Amino acid sequence: MRKLIPTLLLLSLIMIALQWFQDTLVFKRTYIANGEWWRLVSGNFVHTNYPHLALNLTGWWIMGFLFMDTFRSKKILLSTAFLSLFTGACLYLFSDKLEWYAGFSGVLYGLFLVGAITATLQKDYLFGLGVAALIVGKVLWGYFFGESESSAELIGVPVATDAHLFGIAGALFIGVVLAIIHFRQERSRSTAR
Repeated sequence: MRKLIPTLLLLSLIMIALQWFQDTLVFKRTYIANGEWWRLVSGNFVHTNYPHLALNLTGWWIMGFLFMDTFRSKKILLSTAFLSLFTGACLYLFSDKLEWYAGFSGVLYGLFLVGAITATLQKDYLFGLGVAALIVGKVLWGYFFGESESSAELIGVPVATDAHLFGIAGALFIGVVLAIIHFRQERSRSTAR
């Protein structure tokens, strides 16, 4: 866990600092179409307001503590980078009515699912499958039935449930890759015996 705390702290500080540059970094469809491609990724790291930032940072730290024995810094950073690009690209390609987006929650839901998949692969079935069911259930509920009004009021805009769904989809892709790596390692260990 001690090795993960600097990573959690570093990304927290980055998100706090980037908030000052929100207008330059937020996902804006027209600006992306005009060549500002960094907004596909950077839009995930800025927030609509400080309560929104605090909400996502709280989730970031909860995720870190829940998966302290599951995640290592390299895996959490690579997963965060991939999920940020995947979520932003999917929003751009498949959510054409979404003109503006800011927030880390799509990536965060994806990270929770990557942690759950990793825990399951490490044979912590009850915890891994339980967290996976909760996260996927929460995202699907929000997508099909809508998020609570209080969430939208807190962040000052409607909740972008598409981002949550794309975060989960990206995590499933990561999960397939992790499962392939895991089972290949298992097979080579059993062959070496």
